[in-house]
Amino acid sequence: MNTYKKQNFPIKRIFILDEIALVLAMITALALRYRERFFVAHTFYDGLYVMMTITVCIFHVIIFLIYDNKKEHVFVQDPVQNLMTVIKGKCILMALSLLYLYAFKLSVQASRPVIGLFFIFAIIYSFIFRYIYRKNYLDTHNGLGDRKVLTVSAKDADVEEIAASYVQGKYDDVLIKDVTGNEARAKDIAKKAEELGIRTYYGISSGDYDVKAGIITDIDDHSSIPAFVRTERFEVFGIKYAIARTEEAVFHVLGHLKELSGKYICFSNVHTAVMARENADYKNVLNESAYTFADGAPIANLQRKEGYIGADRVAGPDFMEHMFRDTAEGQASHYFYGASQETLDALRDNLIKKYPGIDIRGMYSPPFRALTEEEDAADVEKINASGADIVWIGLGAPKQEKWMLAHKDKVKGVMMGVGAGFDFHAGTIKRAPEWIQKIGFEWLYRLFQDPKRLFSRYFVTNTKFFYYLFGDLFKKRR
Repeated sequence: MNTYKKQNFPIKRIFILDEIALVLAMITALALRYRERFFVAHTFYDGLYVMMTITVCIFHVIIFLIYDNKKEHVFVQDPVQNLMTVIKGKCILMALSLLYLYAFKLSVQASRPVIGLFFIFAIIYSFIFRYIYRKNYLDTHNGLGDRKVLTVSAKDADVEEIAASYVQGKYDDVLIKDVTGNEARAKDIAKKAEELGIRTYYGISSGDYDVKAGIITDIDDHSSIPAFVRTERFEVFGIKYAIARTEEAVFHVLGHLKELSGKYICFSNVHTAVMARENADYKNVLNESAYTFADGAPIANLQRKEGYIGADRVAGPDFMEHMFRDTAEGQASHYFYGASQETLDALRDNLIKKYPGIDIRGMYSPPFRALTEEEDAADVEKINASGADIVWIGLGAPKQEKWMLAHKDKVKGVMMGVGAGFDFHAGTIKRAPEWIQKIGFEWLYRLFQDPKRLFSRYFVTNTKFFYYLFGDLFKKRR
């Protein structure tokens, strides 16, 4: 196992801030509950709340070590993820505190409003302290904060136009892209910008790839990007999941299009993981892929809990968006197979509008029935004749994965089963807001959109997933 795969962060300051938040939360709760008698000692029932505060702080030590410390560090989490971590941790703390009160028969003496206010303010204070600490640290050490950036290309940028745009648009900084191969031009732009007092940055490139956010990793005091998706796999229910971030996965595929030609890539979520757990043949289909990425927050969370650096959810629709963006100037060609003609038409319009230079070689909606051998052969010939580098398959799981295995080494180009990704990018199905995706409740958002069709699927499969997960964990520990 690579020793650099795990990443450790300092946690003492976060722990101290959380402890301070608990003490302040109790003081605030008591001050609100006993406004007129706050400084009268007997109001607090002979030290009941003092003992409770001490006990809660001790419980917090345990929770921090077994829960918070297993999560991504506050520097890695965005504010929404951090809030959810705080809420979940405080819910565990509340449960332990209530057990303590009932076990020692103190629940009758304790004021319910105080207990309720205490946990509400514990969440508020803890989140605020973490957020301020994170923001100040990133602003001081790593980040630039929320700044307006003017992005230009060193290939064809005009210095005078940059200066005019900078002033008119009230930008804070200038980012120069396409530096590799245009070093002299980029230097001239930077020199002129320096004379004008414009803060300017060089974009990082690797070959023909402009390094995007979400892929840079600090290794041995150097900012770097992964050269490829690691070969090791993380198993859940016998499914061998690749470990990567979305942009990292896209970068890898773009750099290995020739090697991946004729192979396929899967995006497996909780639903398909349960299907594979109950069907060995389908599990083999997923494991025969070149890569099966974790398109499910619970699966990605399991990877992160093991400490894998860069482990993240690689959702099919997100992968598509990153791939479209990174090939917006024709760096790779695309073919779309699946969905309805209406969806494909809307998809084409949206892609051309958003990425004018994208190379779409073809789109085809096959009949919604089993194809004859002749029809299937004709489809394969049509796809191969297009010369597309990437063949997107939108037939839905498990049909699309089985289709890709059946056509392995027959279809030229790398196949990717993305299911509803066609509909999301076509706009025929609205995707959950980003903050809902990040807290792992995209499935709930989709459930509200189509409850009749998805209720039994999500309720049954989500329940089964955790049942199987805890069952397997119990067997390992026996």
